[in-house]
Order: sequence, then structure tokens, then C-alpha cells
Amino acid sequence: MNRLPAEATTHADPAGATPAAAAAFVIYLVAFITGAIVMSFEMLGSRYLNPYFGSGIYTWAALISTVLAALTAGYFLGGWLADRTASATVLGGAILVASAYLLVLPIFADPVLDFLLSDIDDVRTGSLVASFAILFFPVTLLGIYSPFAIRLMLRSAQHSGVVSGTVYGVSTAGSIVGTLGTTFFLIPTIGTKAITLSLGAAGILCGLLLIVLARLERRSGGAILAAAMIALATLAPAGPAARADSLVDEGVRATMLKRPDGQIVHVESEYNDIYIRKRRDELTMSFQLKGWDYTESVTNLRDADDLSLRYAQTMTIATIHPEELKKILMIGLGGGSISTYFGRFMPEVKIDIVEIDRRVIQVAKTYFGLRETERVRYLDGDGRVFLSRNKELYDLIVVDAYQGGFVPFHLLTKEFYTLVKQRLTPGGAAAFNVHDGTKLYRSTVKTLGEVFPALDLYPSGQGETIVVVSNTPAPDKEALAARAAALQERHGFRFPLPLLVQRRMEKPQAEAEGGVLITDDFAPVNLYDTMGPDRGRRK
Repeated sequence: MNRLPAEATTHADPAGATPAAAAAFVIYLVAFITGAIVMSFEMLGSRYLNPYFGSGIYTWAALISTVLAALTAGYFLGGWLADRTASATVLGGAILVASAYLLVLPIFADPVLDFLLSDIDDVRTGSLVASFAILFFPVTLLGIYSPFAIRLMLRSAQHSGVVSGTVYGVSTAGSIVGTLGTTFFLIPTIGTKAITLSLGAAGILCGLLLIVLARLERRSGGAILAAAMIALATLAPAGPAARADSLVDEGVRATMLKRPDGQIVHVESEYNDIYIRKRRDELTMSFQLKGWDYTESVTNLRDADDLSLRYAQTMTIATIHPEELKKILMIGLGGGSISTYFGRFMPEVKIDIVEIDRRVIQVAKTYFGLRETERVRYLDGDGRVFLSRNKELYDLIVVDAYQGGFVPFHLLTKEFYTLVKQRLTPGGAAAFNVHDGTKLYRSTVKTLGEVFPALDLYPSGQGETIVVVSNTPAPDKEALAARAAALQERHGFRFPLPLLVQRRMEKPQAEAEGGVLITDDFAPVNLYDTMGPDRGRRK
């Protein structure tokens, strides 16, 4: 068997000290890299599973449990193998097999997940089975490394604690780098498949380095150290590389009109798979195309004043509820249709748009032709965090934030609505786009009713309801109609407010029947969104 220089003797040897130190460096280097690969792959697993099983708690529980199960199996298997053959060649071979799997994963991942999606209806079972199908095998082989490496490094029982602690410590440090590097840098810059291939290539280099190391028993430590440094350099990631008051770049939209129908671009970000497609004169933005098609925004390329989606038209009714309208905050951007509509018809109003996904902002500017001005700003950040940190008050707050077909749970709780209430001017109002027909819809209405004294509902007629709330009691029907007529005469909205106000529901509180108060402590959002006659999956 091939043993490392560190195992060759049990006493200090001046001639072998440098090879032993160099061998230890390689073992620790590979421990760091394999630890990074494991956690990077776990983070990456969400990108494979989310388009098929969503990004809810079940998917993440499945991913975490699978990785823990695989590491458990790997630790047992690694210890068993190491006691029978303490060979760097065997360890390198295991790393090579796991890495080869990563290199071919992009080829078969989609067919496997498509098959599982079609055969398993329950999201919990499906996400767990899919996690095991994608992650278990390579993570188990990578999990072999730590106990095996400890066996290779041990020269005497006296130093077993230091060796074990160092191997696991270095591996865990690599896991931290893998987690943060993947989520903060790699996913936003090079995409899922490229990351998977990069992880596979890094693992291949590690496996080869271990195999070469086993054959360098009699070579100088300088050669081993040089090989390790070359590998480290090879693994270094390479990154890819307002004007005035017009809110739309007509040149961009004219260019999009010339493009053929079909998919224009697919952009991966920290939060979404973003698909931009053209169909005749319309440009659409969709999230998570595979499994479910969640249409987030539709823009008429020939008419910047048009709102193609019924819910977006209905959302404009929110403008009649504030006592005065000078400042608007919007949480959620999409293709920017609603913010552009508000900005073009109300040129005196200041509008801040907060979007958690910076890539959505970039895509909206690049393909939908959005322009930023002094009074219309696009801000990168989480809507709730923005409200917590920014004490500015707004006359109207519009919440239309969806990740795929779901509103993130922390934007649906009593605590969040209380925060929204605190950021409204005394006569201000807030509007929310809510899918109707589910227990989540009824629970949302109930929760909003617990926070705000006034609540109005405006069904779009196509599966969504615009919920408008305010700090002060709502005006009666005649007063709202008068406001709608006055604002319509002043601004000349494309979709007349007097017609939209007629959609107002007479008894909005009745819609809360059967709902449950949603709090930060108790928010089973994904479950409630599937309970009801209409599941409200398509936006």
C-alpha cells in the first residue's frame, strides 16, 4: 500500500522532516477544498431543486438532512476503509469518483428531477427523494475524507487529538468559505452548471494530488509543496467578468420588438431563475420556469402606458386611498410595469422601489428599458429590512413581492404589517397583491384586519385580490367614488379609477372567515397556500 512520509517513521528524522511537513500541507489543503466542495454543493442543491419543488422550508430541510445523512455514511465508511488500507491512492480514487459525478451531473439532473416531479405529488416527499438522488452519492464519497485523512496523518496516538482537531477544523473552515463563496459570489456571477463543473474540476485536481502524493514518498517536500501550490492557484475562482425624467428607454424596447418570439435570456441570481421571453408585442418576466411557470411581469413593448395584467390594473386603485399622495414605496419590482405607470401618470410623485434581487433590477433595466431618475429610484434590498432601517414615511406603500408563486413568509406576518403601518403617514394607505381562493388568502385578510382599522378588497377577477388598508377609517362608498373621479380628471389614468372602484367588495371582513393569524412565530405559508378550492399557483 502507499503510505505518506508522515507515517514512515515514528521519530523525528531531519532528512524526512520536510517531506512530512509538505505531505501534511497537502492533506490539510485537500481537507479545506473538499469541505468547501461539500457545502458549496449543498447550497447549489437548492438551485437544482427550487424550480421543481419550490424554495420553502421542506426543500431546505431535505437538502440539509441529505447532506447530514451522506456525511454520516461517509464518516463510517471512511473510518472502516482507512483501518483496512491506509492508502492515499484509495482516498484519491474516492475523491475522483465523487468529482466525476459532479462533472456529469448537469447532463442528467434535469431528466431525473422531471421524472420525480411527474411521479411524486407531495412536495415533502418529492424534495427529499430528489435531494437523495442528486446529493447523497457524491457527498458520501467526499465525507470519507476526514477520517481517512486522520488515519494517514497519525504517527502516534499521542498526537491523535491534534491531528483530528486540525483536519476537522480545516475542513470546517473550507465549508464556511464554500457556503459564503457560493451564495454571495458564485451563484450571482457564473450560474449553476458552471459552478457544478468548477467543483468537479477542483475535486479532480484534489484526487490527482493525493494519488501523486502517494508516489512521492522518496521525493523532496519541495516538489510536493510546489504541486500543492500549483493546485491552489488553479482552483482560484475567476469572475466573469439616469438620465432625465423619461422613465423608459424606447431604444431598448424597439430593439426587443425586433427580436424573434421565444426566450430572450435566462439569468440566474441568488434568489431566482429569471426567464425573459417575448411573445408578439409583449415581454414577460418569469421565475422558476420548470415545473411551474410563475409569470411575474408582462410589458407592452409598444405602449409604455399599458398594463397587460389585470391585477396590475386593479392595483392602481390604491392611489385613491391616501389623503394625499406625494411619496410611494413599492416592495417588489418585476419588470417595473406598475412603478412606470405611476411615475408616468403622476410626475409630481416620488417613488422608491425596493427589490431584494439585484439581478431583477439589472434585467428590468437591460431588457424592459427602465430608467432611474431623481424621483424614481430602484433600491437593492429586502423590503422588510428596508422598512426596519429606513424611518422615512410614505403616503402609499405597495407590496407586490413574490418569489415564484409565493410571497416570502416574513412579508405576510402581523409583525411585518405593523411595521408597514408605522411607516405610513397619518393619512396613508398600503396595498397588497394576494392570491385568493386559499386559506392563506383568508389568513392574510384576517391578519391585516388585526393591524389596520380600515380594510378594502378589490378582486381582479383572475385569481388575485388587491387588499388596501389604511391607518384611518375608510371613506364611505360615495367619498371613494368622488376621490376616484377627482384623481382621474387630474392625472388621466389609462385605466379609469371610477371603473376600478366599482370592484370594491361590500363585506371585506367576511373573507377572513376560516383564516388564522399569521405571525413571525407561526407562519405555515406554503401549507396554507395549497389549502382551498383554488391553489393560486400562477401569478
